[in-house]
Amino acid sequence: MPIRELVGTAPEVLAVSPDGKIVTAKSEKIWLVGVRPVFLLCLASGRVIRATERHRFLAARGWETVSELSVGDRVAIARRLPEPAFPDSWPDLRVTLLGQLIGDGSYLKHQPLRYTTSSEENSRIVAEAVREEFGGDVKRYAGRGSWHQLLISGNGNRSHPEKLNGWLRELGIFGQRSYEKRVPEAVFRLSNRQIALLLRHLWATDGTIAPRGNGRGSHSVFFSTNSPRLASDVAALLLRLGITARISSVKKGNYRPNFLVGVSGANDQRRFLEAVGAAGPRAPQAERLRALLVGGRPNTNVGRSAHFKFVPSRALLAEYAEILRDEELYARATSDLFWDRIVAIEPDSEEEVFDLTVPGPASWLADGIVSHNSGALEQDADLIIFLYRPERYKEQSEIPPDQQNLAEVIVGKQRNGPTDTVRLTFIPQYASFENRVESDRQPY
Repeated sequence: MPIRELVGTAPEVLAVSPDGKIVTAKSEKIWLVGVRPVFLLCLASGRVIRATERHRFLAARGWETVSELSVGDRVAIARRLPEPAFPDSWPDLRVTLLGQLIGDGSYLKHQPLRYTTSSEENSRIVAEAVREEFGGDVKRYAGRGSWHQLLISGNGNRSHPEKLNGWLRELGIFGQRSYEKRVPEAVFRLSNRQIALLLRHLWATDGTIAPRGNGRGSHSVFFSTNSPRLASDVAALLLRLGITARISSVKKGNYRPNFLVGVSGANDQRRFLEAVGAAGPRAPQAERLRALLVGGRPNTNVGRSAHFKFVPSRALLAEYAEILRDEELYARATSDLFWDRIVAIEPDSEEEVFDLTVPGPASWLADGIVSHNSGALEQDADLIIFLYRPERYKEQSEIPPDQQNLAEVIVGKQRNGPTDTVRLTFIPQYASFENRVESDRQPY
């Protein structure tokens, strides 16, 4: 979720412990900092984050601000994301169907639900899932060559969406065009097993598993989409399985860019075959790749480095730690962090920026990138006051009458006294605050 949508809440976040382990932590405050110049920090893995020049990230030398970082420096990202303590569970056929539909399905407004494929196995599983899970009607129409289309009907109408139509609306993805597609938020609450199942069937549509031919080049394992948000979602789901993917893009002519979520390096590709596996047309390719990866040398580098001839593997780092009896080296070798390389730092825009505090770990993950807790001011101050006005965050039409011209002075921290919220009335024409009359009729 965008941080701007979390203002005024205190959600649980993922953070990093001092020994480099990913942990859950409760945030304390999230607030608007103000309008600031924003920079774009681009990593070799394809991840991108926008932050002010004073915002700190965990670098190889410790916490450093954007202004202190340079191209070629390495910053920490999560190597894995933890499974929810109490994951949700869906019928496996629903998970399978969703993976297939996100890849090759069409669920646009004012149009029938459709699924297009050249795979008989994919077609069979989609038809089976629609009929068994939703009682829908499936009709097949021939296309060019082996391509064909499944028309899914019996899903109600715009006024009364039912069955599969209703489920897609409930998930919040109905009406998305191919370049707008996302993985529904609810999927991230599933178990790792069901996330692997969804990825397996997503890969069966627009995924590629291509062993290199004649011993030349590299093995290819990637998912292709023209939706940048879907690419980020797939990379995040892979992190749940301990797989660090790289996102790249290719653009041809006037077409929309194509985004590739790649799994490279023998270790991650083996992990992909073990954890995700393959279905439909990808299964034979996966078996060939599995055989070729036996005894292969891992490549631990991401996009090469301008400063080092190689990046040592975690196993090699652990060996050095054992020889040197170096606890810091051992912590790095066994941490949940992956050291990604900065490929660009560019000015981006000026806009409203936000921050949050996380007591304890003093850090949080933003799209998997390790970001620092807010500055020391909030931690060291004796008194912290937040000023909240709904007009700054909502459209005027969304604000209830009893909140018109509302201003809340929130005493969030006070070392020698209580904390509380005081409601005032803001008078914009005088830029002043007055005591609020709590009644049905507001004086201003």
